[in-house]
Amino acid sequence: MTTFSAEAEISRLTSIAKLRKEEAKDFRDDGEIKSAIQALEDAIAALDQSPLSNRLLETDAPSGPQKKLAFQLADCLGMLGGNYRRLNQFPEALAAFNRGRAIEESEKLEVPSSYNLVNAITLPLEIDGQISQQEAALERAIAAIERQVKLEERRTDRWAWADLGECQLLLGDLEGAKTSYKRVLELGNADTFASVVTVLRRLLKVLESDPKATGALKQGIQWVESGASS
Repeated sequence: MTTFSAEAEISRLTSIAKLRKEEAKDFRDDGEIKSAIQALEDAIAALDQSPLSNRLLETDAPSGPQKKLAFQLADCLGMLGGNYRRLNQFPEALAAFNRGRAIEESEKLEVPSSYNLVNAITLPLEIDGQISQQEAALERAIAAIERQVKLEERRTDRWAWADLGECQLLLGDLEGAKTSYKRVLELGNADTFASVVTVLRRLLKVLESDPKATGALKQGIQWVESGASS
């Protein structure tokens, strides 16, 4: 009888996930989005079928290998959602982002990522422009990212601070957002700033009927653009 080794299992799963994610990136770059989706779904299936994934979100004290599995799973789900989004398959994209969000929100799993957290909020906004329906999710996202930026892996991560600032703006916390974007300006580069402004302008367009949200987003854009040029 073979003894189960959690370390050997997570090593095997990490190799599979990394390989499938690289394949998915290559497919995406070649415009083969459906093939990218298949590669990511294969990776997710492998992770889901592992004993390490049993009751992953309910485990009181997840092991190191379980936390590593959670990171790979959240990353694959985020990529899957992004590829479904490229095909305008919004229900499938949102399902992936929401599943990934639950993992990233978990205090116990300590996943150093907020991609799903933010996209699970912004995708519905881009569809219906109803920010009031996302307030509770924004509060949870802010709490999760604030925990993450206290961790060594994300303390100097410009994208973590950008995600935090975006959520704070959408919730109307201008003081908090200003602090977060100050960190983005300290840690980022020209490409970072351009990407942040692009995201904020896209949100500005879909939320144009909400004076409070548009005012906050315009302020955020001004902070980043003026800081980047100084």
